[in-house]
Amino acid sequence: RHRAVMNLMLDLPFGHGAKYLSSAHGAVNQLVGGWQLYWVTFLQSGQYFSPSYSGFDSSNTNTTSGLPDRIADGNLPSGQRTINQWFDTAAFVVPRTGTFGNSGVNILEGPGLNVSHLTVSKNWNLTERVRLRYIAAIADIFNHHNLYFPASNISVPAQAGVISSDYGTGAEGGARRQIEMRLRLEF
Repeated sequence: RHRAVMNLMLDLPFGHGAKYLSSAHGAVNQLVGGWQLYWVTFLQSGQYFSPSYSGFDSSNTNTTSGLPDRIADGNLPSGQRTINQWFDTAAFVVPRTGTFGNSGVNILEGPGLNVSHLTVSKNWNLTERVRLRYIAAIADIFNHHNLYFPASNISVPAQAGVISSDYGTGAEGGARRQIEMRLRLEF
């Protein structure tokens, strides 16, 4: 339902010609001047997913899976959701023989996303044509655990409603904090 992506790019105000330490020259300016900061944050409410069942052709159409019958809401209040029971599995049953399930598509709300990444970089001009660039990138700086969808097949009671994985790494991932440092010579 909701998604926000926030970006920040900032030249840090230190070193020769900047707001702070503007009179710095030589080694001090090389140490504190020219740093840049890049920040990106992804905030998202949970995406919706559908319950399912398998192993029984309730509709007599040669299909062995589909949407179950919905006998209650199925969404637990946010304070009651855990990785071992994200939704109320008792709210769904396999449809009676000769019928299709009455559950709607994408009626269950999955976990949301909250991840921030930070990159800090610095350039050193070694000569007129040669530059050294340092980059430190921190993925998922707050180490927030972002969960993937729970198992939704009610025919497997031990797994239904259980979250067994998290988002991988990548722009919106952030399964766990990772720090990468690079040094690059440009000419």
